[in-house]
Order: sequence, then C-alpha cells, then structure tokens
Amino acid sequence: VLRAYLASLSESGIASIFNDGREVTAVVSQGGEISLFMTINRLHSSTHANYCAVLRDITQWKKTEAELRDAIKNAEESSAQKSEFLARISHELRTPLNAILGFSDVMRSERFGEIGNPQYLGYANDIHQSGTHLLSLINDLLDLSKVEAGKLELNFASVDLRSIVDECFALMQEQAMAARVVMRKSLPADLPHVVADFRSITQILLNLLSNAIKFTDPGGQVIVSARVLKSGELVFKIKDTGIGMDKAQLETALEPFKQVDTPKRGQRPGTGLGLPLTKALTEANRAQFSISSEKKKGTLVEITFPTTRVLAD
Repeated sequence: VLRAYLASLSESGIASIFNDGREVTAVVSQGGEISLFMTINRLHSSTHANYCAVLRDITQWKKTEAELRDAIKNAEESSAQKSEFLARISHELRTPLNAILGFSDVMRSERFGEIGNPQYLGYANDIHQSGTHLLSLINDLLDLSKVEAGKLELNFASVDLRSIVDECFALMQEQAMAARVVMRKSLPADLPHVVADFRSITQILLNLLSNAIKFTDPGGQVIVSARVLKSGELVFKIKDTGIGMDKAQLETALEPFKQVDTPKRGQRPGTGLGLPLTKALTEANRAQFSISSEKKKGTLVEITFPTTRVLAD
C-alpha cells in the first residue's frame, strides 16, 4: 500500500492532485493490530525528494462504524419482521371480520324476517359499525406495513386531481353536514395532471378531509386548493379552521399509534394512523408532505409534486 501510494504521489497525473490518504493496518509490539489512516505529502526540495507522513489511529472509529453498521442491520431486520407480522395478522383478521360484517348486515337489514326486539336490531348495527371501524384499522395497518417494507404496489399513471377532489367531496359530504362543517375547493381549470397512484392519492385526500372535518368545530371550514409554482412544482393544500395543534402535539400526531390529547378527544375517535400513513403514502408517490398547525387557528397540509411528476399540457 505504501509503495503504491508513493508511486501515485511521484506521478504528475490526477492521482497526485487528489491525495485522499490510505487506510492501513499496523502490527503493534504486543502482537495485535490497529487501524491507521495514513496521509503522505511530498515536500518540495531542491536536492532531495522528501515526504511528510501523518498517521492517525482510527481503531475506535472503525469499531464505532462496525457497531453502527450492526445496529442498522438489526434495526432493519426488526422492522422487516414487524412489517411481515403486521401483514400476516392483518390478512388473518380480515377473513373472520368479513364474516362478522356480512352476517351483521344481514341481521340489521332483516332480510329473513323482522327482528322482534328492537334492542337486538340496535346491537346488530353496533356490531356492523364496530366491525367497519376495525376493518379500516386493519387496512391502514396493512398499508403502513407495506410502505415500510417497500412492498406497496403502486400503479403510476396520469392522475386528474380535480376529479379526485370531486369524488372525495361527494364521499365526505355526509360527514361534513353532520359536523356542520363547510367544505370548499379552489382549483384552477387548467390544473395539470400528475404522475401518481390513483388509489393512494384518493386515500390521502380522504384521510386528510376526514381529519380536518373531525377536528373542526361546527361553523368551521375545510378548504382544498392547488396551484402550480413558477418552478413548475404543483402544490396541493388542505386547510381547516379547526382546533389546531402546538409543536409538541404535531410531533405526536405524526408518530404511528399515537393520538393527540385534546379536551374533545372522546368525541373524536381515531386509530393514530391517519397522518403517519398519509405521510408515508405521499412519499411513496414521490411527493413531499408538509404540515403546519397552530392552536385554535387550524391546520395546513401541503403536498408538493416535483416538476418530474407534473405533466405539462
């Protein structure tokens, strides 16, 4: 290594200009080995070719590097095992849950005759609602585990955000009316299409609209807008006039399975997966997720599609 290093310094080519040093192993007097980083520079002299060598002991650094590499490997293996477990348990739970939903739907619709006691009918409705909520949680768990494992199958195509907004508004209208929240949209007629996965973009918007309505008091508004920046990026915004969050609550809301503690949390059930899953799905679509919030002033979520994902007219 030393001879090759000196040879490169003696040359007048590019190797002598980019002198980046060498890693070498030294044998110590006790019979062991240590890692060294060696840097040599040529000293210009009129009579002799002199060199200055600097050797630094990097044994501890190499040990730390190896420990960090092992820690990353263990963390990745643990994450993969967790994601695989979530995917398996989600699939196993779906089969009996679909049976519960199907039979409870048959009972609450009284397809084979009337249910004599109205209390039983109420129980059937409760079973179906609880099962629907559980199925939604399982689907979120499955999607999140797939994103983390890099196994979420996305079908990238030209997506019209205006049509997705219209579809989601129609689906969320009943929830907004029940909460007495006004939904508004401000989208330019010439809004370009983006390259994205239709299903996951729809899920992203439904999650954000549901959250915005859930955490906005009666009389409030939820506004969806979009525009193309001068740089060519497309910014998609969902803003509400809801209860908002401070910095600590916002950090909590972005962690899976954690929920923000609010005075009205009891009236606003959730799973703690909405925002983390939305962020993960956004990044899976090669877009950037940004959220800002202020107590009693509402929340703003911005999804920015880079120029490479925006289709010109």
